[in-house]
Amino acid sequence: MFEYLYEWMKNIAFYMVLITAVIHILPNSDYKKYIRFFTGMVLVVMLATPLLKIFGMEHPLGSLYDSKEYQEQMKKIEEESKYLGETLPEGYPDDAGQEPEDEETGIEVEEIEIGR
Repeated sequence: MFEYLYEWMKNIAFYMVLITAVIHILPNSDYKKYIRFFTGMVLVVMLATPLLKIFGMEHPLGSLYDSKEYQEQMKKIEEESKYLGETLPEGYPDDAGQEPEDEETGIEVEEIEIGR
């Protein structure tokens, strides 16, 4: 029992040191609030791990991805992705990063009016 608590405390300490280093390395402070939010959520999960283990809920949370409903949803998503990939019109990019092959697919704008 004490070994588990020691390992848990060591993991939290390592996590806090790592996150503090990452936050101080970031050059732009715009992203710090998002990283703090995400790391705070991960920290809450790490702190709740012993409680989940005591109540026997550690394995049910991990088995969500192994459930039959999850597998069925993933299969449905894959089938719909195949269907959408087959029904794309000609010249439409298959990947969001690719440019269309036909240059006539663009839109010409003659005039833009801004204001009233």
